Amino acid sequence: MNPIDLAIVIFYIVLLFAVGIIVGLRETAEDFLILSRKAKVSLVLFSMVSTWVGVGTFVGTAAGGYDTGISVGFTAAISALVGVFTIALFVPTIKKFGDKFQAHTIGDFFRVRYSKSNQALVGGIVILSYFLFTAVQFTGLAMLLHLWTNLSFEVLIILAAITTIIYTAFAGIKSDFYTDVIHFWVMVLVLFGVMLPIVLKSIGGFGGLLALPHSYFAPFAFGGILFFVGGIIFGMGAGFIAMEIWQRIYASDSQKTAKRAMIISILFITAFYLLSIFFGMAAKVLYPDLLNRDSAIFILMQRQLPTGFLGLGIAAFLAVFISSVNTMIMVVTATLTKDFYKGLIKPDATDKQMLTMGRILTFVAGLAGLGFAFYVRDILTLSTTALFMLLVFLPAILGGFFWKRATSTASFFSILIGFLSALLFLPKMPTTAFVPGFVISLIVFVVVSFFSKHSESEITLSL
Repeated sequence: MNPIDLAIVIFYIVLLFAVGIIVGLRETAEDFLILSRKAKVSLVLFSMVSTWVGVGTFVGTAAGGYDTGISVGFTAAISALVGVFTIALFVPTIKKFGDKFQAHTIGDFFRVRYSKSNQALVGGIVILSYFLFTAVQFTGLAMLLHLWTNLSFEVLIILAAITTIIYTAFAGIKSDFYTDVIHFWVMVLVLFGVMLPIVLKSIGGFGGLLALPHSYFAPFAFGGILFFVGGIIFGMGAGFIAMEIWQRIYASDSQKTAKRAMIISILFITAFYLLSIFFGMAAKVLYPDLLNRDSAIFILMQRQLPTGFLGLGIAAFLAVFISSVNTMIMVVTATLTKDFYKGLIKPDATDKQMLTMGRILTFVAGLAGLGFAFYVRDILTLSTTALFMLLVFLPAILGGFFWKRATSTASFFSILIGFLSALLFLPKMPTTAFVPGFVISLIVFVVVSFFSKHSESEITLSL
């Protein structure tokens, strides 16, 4: 790497860590977990975009563009658009619940509405799923570093994991919100302002993509029509099952702030998906024989960006990965701390005890994510599998908010049977296992609700 680029990368990362740790050292448990519910529109907006547009977008979508063209990114973009718009409509309901019951996690909703057993089941699945999401970030980060160093993938992924785990343990979600603003504008500058014009010129304009096979422009080339329909179904419920979205709604200072930030974020998220598709397809035109599809966008950066901007681009990607790792680990940390430590082990835990335990559990969550990264290194596979696990929450969440007949028993067995069904279908339906898993969970939820009674612990919400 050019010394100028290297200097930029080092300066950017040192600055990021300094800001994160300084802010983190002055925080309470509420700051660490939920920013004390004081986030303004700009913080929620940029954190929302930076969180959603992580490795799954840049690396996974570009890899899909390189492999099959527009289909993966097209489905992902439509799913994201539908998902964010849908959750924006229900922001007032979720925010009101969070404020009323001082909620920090999705598990808090299941505890209040259904039972502690529901909270434990949901918490366990959230933890497992977000271990996979964390592994995605570690894998992408190590892959990026591998292109510019002589170190092995194994050494790099360990270094990346340990560094980001330490940062997250100090920073918490409070620092994540503030640093996400910087990440966002650097990514816009490098990707849209510099890299896009350069790559367009290299391939001879958008028309240069026509050199690719016709199948690259077929919207259903990856996974077929069932994958697309499943993506729309998933998109409609994506915000309801993504705990990082709940965290950002909880953290907002008002219902209006959260809703406005969500709606505006749709424009930016969609733009980043489209850009990632383009970069993946452009990489196929320029470098058709890459051995690893996941490296497509990084190879494009390495060979297209000029000195200085390459360093800034690398630094921005590193920062986004670190920010995404921070978010994924904090989901697991919040679940372990609130749903299990305070919810089941020590209900009378003080703020100081919660903060200390949260930082300890951050190390545990990060190391577990590192273990998953060693076991499965395919980013697209990790991302897809993690999503399968969460969609089974949707019937119980919507039913819990809006259907008074929904029962604790129905919720528990709907999630359990739906989750096991998705895992059962996964080997034979690697891209669409979430469809039968979701359908089964929905059927079980409705049927059991009609044939079971409310337990004494349930609180029928009136929001």
